[in-house]
Amino acid sequence: MTPQQKYFLIMERQGFFTWGDVYTPSTLAVPREAPKGSRISRLNSRKLGRTLHVLSTPERVFTQLALHHPALLDLHEQKMLWPVTACNPLYGHPLTREAFPAPMPGTLEIAEAIGFKHYEIVLSLPDGHRERTAFPYQGDLLLYLVRTDGTPYAINWTVKDEGLSFGERRRSQAKTPVQQRIDREHAVLRARLETQYYAGAGIQTVQVSMDMLEPTVIANLDLLFPMHGLPSTLDAGVLDEFSIEVQKAVLSGEPTAQLAIRYGRRWGSLNQFIARIYQDIWERKLPVSLFHPILIDHPLVVGKTDLLLELRSLFGGAAL
Repeated sequence: MTPQQKYFLIMERQGFFTWGDVYTPSTLAVPREAPKGSRISRLNSRKLGRTLHVLSTPERVFTQLALHHPALLDLHEQKMLWPVTACNPLYGHPLTREAFPAPMPGTLEIAEAIGFKHYEIVLSLPDGHRERTAFPYQGDLLLYLVRTDGTPYAINWTVKDEGLSFGERRRSQAKTPVQQRIDREHAVLRARLETQYYAGAGIQTVQVSMDMLEPTVIANLDLLFPMHGLPSTLDAGVLDEFSIEVQKAVLSGEPTAQLAIRYGRRWGSLNQFIARIYQDIWERKLPVSLFHPILIDHPLVVGKTDLLLELRSLFGGAAL
């Protein structure tokens, strides 16, 4: 795909989005579009009712973390940063009380102010003319959450594998001191560009990286998310009764797998009862710690630090 084709594809997907439409990210997690060497994933979210396209392992993990938060209203991955002044991402949202929330400043204006060379391409127009234009940058994850008073707000996550990667582009590659200096300057200015872009509309930007999370937390998110949307053919009343018994078992220190086996013998569909355990943990119906391995054939750990409370600053302090 040429830069011109990519430019028009991004504009087609992002240029006319309004709330109520099905969101389409700038870049889809498919080999033809994703950056070479990226670890793409497509996540089916029951909460949002669509497939999310993420372009790296850290993006996958933090998308799952965001979807785990009960205050999350929506999430826009690979969202375009407008080169020119544009509407606030919350403009037109049904919960927004402001008729005209603060607009977004264009990245061209910000780049000029901070001394950053904005990426540009040359477009070949139908009339034969060629025109130089700014190519839009993309963010990673833009979260939409709701406050306790019912008003929505947005928070922008920029995502890396390690915290040090925010300070240097292509940090793992061998390079000369001159190239290293160039890559460090580029990373710092690119981060400042995005931060100021969202700050102009009153939206906080938070840098998140995989090394902020314990390996056990990552493993638990990877375990729980695929289970959260599995359909069930069992009677809803039976599953609700099972969930009540599971909660009692968790609080009394009984392995929940034994309970699932008993219900499976009576009603069949053992796998659906096992999935229900994971779904109740995902939906925070069970006070299970995500800082410890979730092993349903062992007593589950409860009463420890709540993951979302521990990481509440990443969500702008959103209530649970």
